[in-house]
Amino acid sequence: AEGIVTVGDTPREDWDETVTKLAKRGIDVVVLTGDHDAATGFLSEHDGITHVFAGVTPAAKAEAVRRLGGDRQVAMVGDGTNDAMALAVADLGLSLGSGTAMAADAADVAILEDDIRSVEVAFDLARAAKRRLERNVGLAVSYNLVVVPLALAGLLSPVFAMGAAVLAGGVLALNSTRELRPTDDGTPAADADTPP
Repeated sequence: AEGIVTVGDTPREDWDETVTKLAKRGIDVVVLTGDHDAATGFLSEHDGITHVFAGVTPAAKAEAVRRLGGDRQVAMVGDGTNDAMALAVADLGLSLGSGTAMAADAADVAILEDDIRSVEVAFDLARAAKRRLERNVGLAVSYNLVVVPLALAGLLSPVFAMGAAVLAGGVLALNSTRELRPTDDGTPAADADTPP
């Protein structure tokens, strides 16, 4: 995965911690900013940041996201009007709470808080949602592989097969509506028992 963090003139509080955590997950962090090299030099020194591109126009940000996404998924984090095009073309666009309405509209996810650490929480929730979806698909396929052939062979009564279908559908619906919440350690509570 590729992660992009856009930083303005003054870096956001906790940016260092967030970049470090994303890098530890194996996410390549690339910074695209309209700021000049002189204002972004400290970013290049951070071990978790793969590349820093300074003086980037909004159109160039969007093109960079397209190119980075050639063979991998790209997430873009931004908060300004100048980030809107790149947020729209990214596989996952995340706008932060202090951002402009245009950035929020262009993004896939609008984070209400103005806390860059919420980016990591968004990744946690997305991972938990994906695991839950995979479980639901597995349940549905298991039902179809077991109950349907038995019903077709005449080994199950049609009433029992219909009851099993309703029960399986109910389990899938309940599992889908369970709330996803990150815990204190950042692990999604709904799937805390599942290894990453």
